[in-house]
Amino acid sequence: MKVNSKKLSDVQSNPADIQIGIRRVGVSDIPKIIRRKRFGVYNELSAKIDVYVDLLPSKRGIHMSRNIEAINEVIATLTGEVITDCEELCAQIAEKVIKVQPGARYAEVSLSADYEMETYSNAISRKKSSVHKLRAGAYAKKKGEIVTITKIIGAEVEGTTVCPCSQELSRDITKERLLKEGFSEEQIKKVIENVPLAAHNQRSKSIMLLEQPRNAERIELEEIIEILETSMSAPVHEVLKRKDELAVVLFAHQNPVFVEDVVRIILRKVSEKFMKQSPDTIVTVKQINYESIHQHNAIAEVKTTLKNLDKQLNGFDKGENTE
Repeated sequence: MKVNSKKLSDVQSNPADIQIGIRRVGVSDIPKIIRRKRFGVYNELSAKIDVYVDLLPSKRGIHMSRNIEAINEVIATLTGEVITDCEELCAQIAEKVIKVQPGARYAEVSLSADYEMETYSNAISRKKSSVHKLRAGAYAKKKGEIVTITKIIGAEVEGTTVCPCSQELSRDITKERLLKEGFSEEQIKKVIENVPLAAHNQRSKSIMLLEQPRNAERIELEEIIEILETSMSAPVHEVLKRKDELAVVLFAHQNPVFVEDVVRIILRKVSEKFMKQSPDTIVTVKQINYESIHQHNAIAEVKTTLKNLDKQLNGFDKGENTE
């Protein structure tokens, strides 16, 4: 049916019956195919994008379609629809959205996509290809006529962790049993140094996000993925022959780590790798260990700045936890 009316009701702009502001209103999981080119390499990303704005107490609703239109317009303006920077794409969308949503003072955009890249595996001493999760985003804040943009880049990486506690228990029972069998302390020491000790392990996930001003020096996604993948007991591999499977198991059990250890290892590497970045860069790290012998999972999380991280690592802030 053709609609000939020149003026249709704008219900969203009507006064709200209940005058309460809402921090985030928007749309999520908008599917987009994005072509990314970095260092001469093309990646075709099947992405999901979320877009939110704040809503004034006086307004009944936002214009949802304008968020989606903003995404389409920004992508369409990019040359050949090829991007080099997912977080800048999010920044442009956030900047557009905050302009087209009446009264909006805050806009937030997040993007996630599977991302395949080649990394070096210390466990099997050669390169491997793995699929990780790219996380990018941006948020815009409007004060008067001035809009400030913060960009977010990060990743989710799966790996494996080995429990140090259970491995130590295996070490204790091994000593006890070998002593009963008449082995000397020196013999027991050699056995324990050369024989792999049992421990329960977990499939694990490391997540890191870095928030920076829009004009900050870019942090490469590949560097983030490398830090995350090398901070757990061992990386995961899609295909392993028997020799390599043994190598990965032995490597993991030589590097047992608690969930707390992984977060601290990541943060130390972040400090070393990105020390030239703005000290106000916000770093969020979350580690999830999916337990194999418990019904629960283990989680550790930190949100801090590079400045505060540097203080803690150099012993100037021992009495306080990060946020």
